[in-house]
Amino acid sequence: MKSHNPPNKRMLAALVAAVSSAGLLAGCAGPAATDTSSDVEAFDWRNYEGDELNILMSQHPLSNAVEADLQEFEDLTGVTVNVETLTESDYMVKILTELQSGGGAYDAFMTSTPMNYQYAAADWIEDLQPWVDDDKQTAPDWDFGDFYPALIEAQRWNQTDFDGAGEGGLWAIPANEEGYALFYRKDILKANGIEVPQTIDELIEAAAELDGKQFEGKEVSGFVSRGDKTYPTLNPFSTFAGAYGVKDITDGEATVNSPEGIAATEKWVELMQFAPKAASTYTWYEAQQDFLAGTAAFYIDADHMAPDFEKEGSAIAGKVGYALPPEGPEGRSSSLWVWSLGMNAASEHKGAAWQFIQWATSKEQLTESIALGNMNPTRMSVAGSEEMAAATAEWGEYNQVWQEILADHASWPYAPSATWTEVGDIWATAIQSAVLGQESVEDALDGAAEKINAAIE
Repeated sequence: MKSHNPPNKRMLAALVAAVSSAGLLAGCAGPAATDTSSDVEAFDWRNYEGDELNILMSQHPLSNAVEADLQEFEDLTGVTVNVETLTESDYMVKILTELQSGGGAYDAFMTSTPMNYQYAAADWIEDLQPWVDDDKQTAPDWDFGDFYPALIEAQRWNQTDFDGAGEGGLWAIPANEEGYALFYRKDILKANGIEVPQTIDELIEAAAELDGKQFEGKEVSGFVSRGDKTYPTLNPFSTFAGAYGVKDITDGEATVNSPEGIAATEKWVELMQFAPKAASTYTWYEAQQDFLAGTAAFYIDADHMAPDFEKEGSAIAGKVGYALPPEGPEGRSSSLWVWSLGMNAASEHKGAAWQFIQWATSKEQLTESIALGNMNPTRMSVAGSEEMAAATAEWGEYNQVWQEILADHASWPYAPSATWTEVGDIWATAIQSAVLGQESVEDALDGAAEKINAAIE
């Protein structure tokens, strides 16, 4: 699975920075009011029969599931759909180029929270709340209230810098979710008489005890996770940051170097000393491969990596335990990443595009997509379905843990802004510098705060 996280993060950061100023200027006047009016008198799946849609998606289990079942939508609606699926980097280049052009070549597309900030600020993406509220356009059984509230809040933003998350326009509908869990090797812990850590300090202690030990002919590292100097490294680090109550921006000023920020980072740096030396440059892919190789005792990352761990032929299938993120002074915490479906504000087929989005995020379609690896479900009813239980029956506590993370601990914890990816990269670079011992934690974060404030200005 190549998309546990946002597509090509360096590419995304560079492209967002290139168009950020224009996007913010375009967003100053605010988007025009969404008009869902048409000549339809009541909702009917055949209302837009004969229309043709073009959809752009990144390679991902979500796009695999949509393409596999697309004939069902076409038979249901009489709408023809062309789905173009590109590699992550190509997808990011193309969607930004197309949206920036102001054209309607693609009617709907995959998107996520920081991407929505950029697109909404530039009026490139449609506010979907009026469509949700229009009984003529929304199927009566679609059940908007069935989505996890945290996922819906992550799709909202009122287009003001560093404020308004969970408010304002609804820029996309969630179709795939990940939170951040503690993975551990059940067999390694059992062999060494170690209980599953519940707190950050207990995790550090356990990782230190296991680091360098031999197990089944392999030398084991105590921990592994991402260390790359781009913002996705903040995903696993968010479990520490949130546990200490860290905020990236407070009242328009960087606070990554707050006492809480320093304390959380010191703990993360201490834990990363029990990871492989190369982990300071790991993305999610390298970190996952290390854990899959059976050479790490603990790993914090996207909870929906479980299908890769448990698939047939995996060296660690049946050996992985799934636990909540470790607790800190402010409790347990997790960021989240949500792959969603948005509508091009320039589309000439908005009614049909809204039907496509409804279908792709319906209870029935999300249930069918479980078998194609599109998890975690973004609907509460699908998460609790027999199908989800059956698919994860051999995965220990996974199904319970990811739902508890999402329901009780996960949120988008960062200040919403079209420049967020730049801020995130600065922060992640400082963390990497501290992990490598190039700077003290305090000096690295002080330097990051200065750069973030400059970026804000």
